[in-house]
Amino acid sequence: SGGSSWRSPSTADQYRDHDYADFAQEFLNRNAEYRRDHADTLARIAEHPQTEQEEQEGLSRRWGLSFPHNPQANTRETPALWSPAAAPDVVIIEAEDPGQAFPLPSGSNPLVDIATGEERHIVAAHGTARLRLCVRHAPSRPVPTYAIPCDAACVLRLAAASRLQRVMRGDRIAVGRTALPTPNQRARYTGLLRVHDALEAGASARDLAFGLVFPNHRPLAGAIWKGSGERRHVLRLIADARRLIGAGYRRLLLHR
Repeated sequence: SGGSSWRSPSTADQYRDHDYADFAQEFLNRNAEYRRDHADTLARIAEHPQTEQEEQEGLSRRWGLSFPHNPQANTRETPALWSPAAAPDVVIIEAEDPGQAFPLPSGSNPLVDIATGEERHIVAAHGTARLRLCVRHAPSRPVPTYAIPCDAACVLRLAAASRLQRVMRGDRIAVGRTALPTPNQRARYTGLLRVHDALEAGASARDLAFGLVFPNHRPLAGAIWKGSGERRHVLRLIADARRLIGAGYRRLLLHR
């Protein structure tokens, strides 16, 4: 993203396999406050190494993560470890030994695997899909057990656990409405990311209107542009992008 690439329709290809959590990460990566908080946290840890765990936990808690992630990292190659409380696609598993009791399904490739205290946080690639797990230490669980909080996201949590169970049996993942954004949602999220990246590259609202949103329209100028529906539409898109980059990314984790 950035530079002159925002004008090219091919830039949307990088988001074609994103799930909701991937899109949430893309928007969080563009959050200037998160980038600043991440850098400041690393600086404090470098100055006081003994505070590393406390600092990392604080940063994660503030942004809905289980563990901090580098905002410069590629989302598909280094996915964020979202908190199960914030992201119902993270399947919670209770086991006697989080490190050994839950082998990944055959054909899965672990992308991130980090132990933090009594938990093991994993994101694995299974084809183009993502398996997101939080395995918790539970001495009373000789057999790994799914833990499904009965909260407002219970239906999404059940669907995520069901998908994981089918993968464990060797079944193909059935892509349903709870697994991935709809085509319309994907187009909207992709478009808003491109809007933000264009602004970061120095584009004006008028550049966005006729270089991205309405590429086949004759460019307007002067008072006609200022009073146009095209301008109002682009300004709404800019506002929507900024909302998602702010706190709105958390709603994406809830498939909204």
